[in-house]
Amino acid sequence: MKTSASSRTRLFREFRPYPGTIAIVVCLGLVISAIQPACVKLTQLIIDRLQNAEQFPVWLPLTLVALFVVSGFAKYLYNVVRRSLCEKVLVKFRESLFDQYLHLPMSSVDRMKTGEMLSGIQNDLQQIGVGFDTLWSVLKEPFTFLGLIGAAFYFDWRLTLVALLVVPLVGWLFSWSGALVKGFTTRNLGQYSDLVSLSQEVLAGSRVVKVFRLEKQLAEKFASIQRSYFEIAVRSVRVQEVTTPAVELIGAVLMAGVILYGAHRSSLGLMTAGDLVAFLIAMGLAQMPIKQLNNAHLKMKVAEAAADRIYSLLDLPVIRPAKSSGAVAFRSKITYEKVGLEYDGHIALRDVSFELEAGRKLAFVGQSGGGKTSLVNLLPRLYEVTSGRILLDGKDIREFDVGELRSLLSYVTQDVFLFHDTIAENVRYSKPSATKEEVLEALEQAHCQDFIARLSQGVETVVGDRGMRLSGGERQRIAIARAFLKGAPILILDEATSSLDSASESTVQSALEKLMKGKTSLIVAHRFSTIRNADHILVVENGRVCESGTHASLVEAGGIYHSLFNVQRQMAPSLSL
Repeated sequence: MKTSASSRTRLFREFRPYPGTIAIVVCLGLVISAIQPACVKLTQLIIDRLQNAEQFPVWLPLTLVALFVVSGFAKYLYNVVRRSLCEKVLVKFRESLFDQYLHLPMSSVDRMKTGEMLSGIQNDLQQIGVGFDTLWSVLKEPFTFLGLIGAAFYFDWRLTLVALLVVPLVGWLFSWSGALVKGFTTRNLGQYSDLVSLSQEVLAGSRVVKVFRLEKQLAEKFASIQRSYFEIAVRSVRVQEVTTPAVELIGAVLMAGVILYGAHRSSLGLMTAGDLVAFLIAMGLAQMPIKQLNNAHLKMKVAEAAADRIYSLLDLPVIRPAKSSGAVAFRSKITYEKVGLEYDGHIALRDVSFELEAGRKLAFVGQSGGGKTSLVNLLPRLYEVTSGRILLDGKDIREFDVGELRSLLSYVTQDVFLFHDTIAENVRYSKPSATKEEVLEALEQAHCQDFIARLSQGVETVVGDRGMRLSGGERQRIAIARAFLKGAPILILDEATSSLDSASESTVQSALEKLMKGKTSLIVAHRFSTIRNADHILVVENGRVCESGTHASLVEAGGIYHSLFNVQRQMAPSLSL
């Protein structure tokens, strides 16, 4: 994770593309900062004129009114421009983070909690926004403070120097409170992501929660995280809130001393009443920039803690397609050469080699966890090989633009994901430019007409979150329709019928057979009825290919495949050699 200094610097750099807007904000801030010392000087002139019984000039109160008019207009423009700029930077920040999520490799996504990612785009960015909102105090308030101190110097430099002796003490308070607040915030942002993760899991797994009566257990877990979050938040609030009264107390003691000393000098005729009052006003107003700077300092510490988390996500390596990605040709064969895959210290695959000619079917079988899905996930570069290489028509897939590579592939898995959208749009995701006629044809090819006909809104029916308004077989057929619509030459089927009942399996299998015609197919399955007609079969165990051949030759060999086949034949006697 980046250091806070680095995060702070990078946060400032987010404003680099807007130099003109920043210049406007700074100029308006200088105008606002200059008005307070001017008002103090006017106050001194008014008091002295009144005390000396001189003819009172009308221009003095008119000038005071004019200054407040200018100040109000400048503050309005200043706040509108700076807040609009902050929102613009946050929008860009949010888009960058979402784009990063879209292109993270699966190896990174698998290691992260969903709540951590959601917290980044929600709570963490909100905290950065609060920091941005107070950031401008760092630019404006020092000038306001210097202007007021300059006015105080003008009226009495000795008193001003005495007053400035408290600056180191105030600086120490800033440093102490800022370090504590940043530490508390870092812990609380982690707790918040845990809360979001748990909430997301409960909603996504609500059926499991209800069936296994987990409500009480999960409520207690949520309450435990919430208590920890609350305790840390309260400690942070205590630190933040103690600094303001501390600064005010220091200022009150200082002002008491200044009043006594100033009254003494005034009694000796060394200061006019106007000078003394103006000096006291200047010193009193000078406390406000200090309070604002303290508030900005604490808010920026919170923003830095959030930025540490955000930048740790933005700095993760991604696999990003070129903007001009388009379809490329696949002609001859797919080749795996001594392919290995390792992640989190676990070896998933080792020295896997095979060739698959274009237009043929290759099936992978074996026990769960043996590495079958890992093998097919490497082809679209959902994961990257850690040794060996995969070739497409003799070219390493890492030399392809990832967008062009994936344009050659269609993927149908056991766990079909559908977006909360219509059936038609869920199919069209595989080819956004498709016409309605093309979508309907794909649905027909995938045998979807029967269940769509029963829906009152037909293909315009919204399928619900993750497609939960449809059955498993219906979702599977929509996934197949996607593949039909895309028309890619390479097809990956990963346990596409494993969770279906016999009737649904028959319908889906019929659609898959039609889909595989003329395509180069890689099939992961445990049901032998779906793979026995493959041109070649690989038995994968413990990350290695331990047997290969046709269905008939592997059964005859009497090895692992034969044993797996016999177990399944005992469960389904209708399954024949």
